[in-house]
Amino acid sequence: MIRAAVQSDKLRVLMLARAFHSAAGLPFPFSAAHADAIFRASLEQEDRLCLVLDVDGLAQGVLVAEAGPHPFGPFKMATELMWWIEPAYRGRAARQMITEYETWAKGRGCLFAHLTGLGEDPAAGRLYQRSGYSAAERHFMKLL
Repeated sequence: MIRAAVQSDKLRVLMLARAFHSAAGLPFPFSAAHADAIFRASLEQEDRLCLVLDVDGLAQGVLVAEAGPHPFGPFKMATELMWWIEPAYRGRAARQMITEYETWAKGRGCLFAHLTGLGEDPAAGRLYQRSGYSAAERHFMKLL
């Protein structure tokens, strides 16, 4: 079941955030304090979202997003900040999470929704395209 996160999901969401960080290969150490701040903001702020994939009462996936004005136009856009589903629980739940994310984004008045895939040719890209998303740009990162 896909549902909005609640405070009691915090430790599990932080564990999922650590798994996301590790899989992303980010060039900086994981910060539980920062992940916690993002989690708290997603519970407290109207233009933030934290969805969890609840399997028998335990979060096995998380999608965190924010909605805000786009810098190049007079419209709002939903931006995924983190999306991770434990490998054993991927499948239909991923599309269900996308649908819930899009419903939330529309309710926040967003004209666009944004998703990111990890890696050079993310496997998630095929899911995104089947869900109606078009590639717009690739993101690159360099450690300075």
